Amino acid sequence: MIDAGYFAKRVKPRPEHLPASGVREICSVSECLSPGADDWIATWRHNGLGWFNRVADAVSVVPEDQRGEYRLFAYRIHLEVFRGRRRAALAVPDDVRPEPLPAGFRSIGFDSASRSSASGLSLECSPLSCNYMANEMPVNEHCLFPTLDDAIAGAVRFAIEQPEPGDYYVVEVLEGGFEGSERISPSRSTNAERAST
Repeated sequence: MIDAGYFAKRVKPRPEHLPASGVREICSVSECLSPGADDWIATWRHNGLGWFNRVADAVSVVPEDQRGEYRLFAYRIHLEVFRGRRRAALAVPDDVRPEPLPAGFRSIGFDSASRSSASGLSLECSPLSCNYMANEMPVNEHCLFPTLDDAIAGAVRFAIEQPEPGDYYVVEVLEGGFEGSERISPSRSTNAERAST
């Protein structure tokens, strides 16, 4: 896996229509339930995966008076794309060059998310939360897969079953402190495994 960027999100609690009792909140890569800041794309500071290469840029798109509502994440991406029953090497955009991961970030799990077009900016949907598949698969309190192996198995299944159309990507989700703001609902530790690069 390689470091892929940073992103600030307003993390939402598990919605009532997702009856996965072990899930406390939605920390998926998708913005469908836990969104980023309004109009973050308009700043055009993001890289080709739709994340930010610098922590400062990820924080800067959030209005100062709203930063207490957001949490800061870092993403690492697995170097394969899951397409139907096949796997292909991930073509990493040239501008994906994030600064080194600051101290204090820790892994909270792994996601498998879709992208329906190769020309699309960012990953779109996480079937664990968007399609309620957290009811059927191993997940942790953050609505993420607890291990890399679980996430890869999820990507293989999603790519074949297509709960959301497109190719599937595996991403490690890490959380760190949000400089200049109070973090809401601090995350408890998990057993998520950190994959080596």
